[in-house]
Amino acid sequence: MERLGIGERVLHARRLKMWTQGRLADEAGVSPTTVSGIENGRISSPHFGTVRKLARALGVEPGGLLSEREPSGQGRHAPLSLGWARSIQEEEFEQGLEEAPLGRLETLRKDLGEEQGRLQALYGAFPEGSEQRRYIKRQIRIVAAQSGSLETSMMFREEDGYAGHTDADEAPAG
Repeated sequence: MERLGIGERVLHARRLKMWTQGRLADEAGVSPTTVSGIENGRISSPHFGTVRKLARALGVEPGGLLSEREPSGQGRHAPLSLGWARSIQEEEFEQGLEEAPLGRLETLRKDLGEEQGRLQALYGAFPEGSEQRRYIKRQIRIVAAQSGSLETSMMFREEDGYAGHTDADEAPAG
């Protein structure tokens, strides 16, 4: 497992939210110089209060920003949530689809559709040729690919007679 510094973890979390450093600084109540310094490694051991503010703004646990290990999709986000889908590799995504009840797949399909719409609206808000617009275009491609894979998984499940398989089927007996 790859080791990441706090700056790389902050940068990754910020990019998932598609925020600028300035936006993160505003949301966290810290200076843009602090965010920049942490992300580029000039500040390698920020004060825990700063980490807590950044984590709160980013919607992650402070420990997740401090951990020396790359966050896993399963530990950081609930399986089959939008956050999970956006934070894992293709192979893990596909495995999660194969193991999931149909009701959870329906929820994820709706969430991915909403995310794609949000990204498309953001895409039009940036000038042509800008780095932000290229980044958002890559994100749209990723979400579209995940949506296509999800649709295919659901189609084969329904053809194979799994249409009645729901989250309730997964509940432990007790």
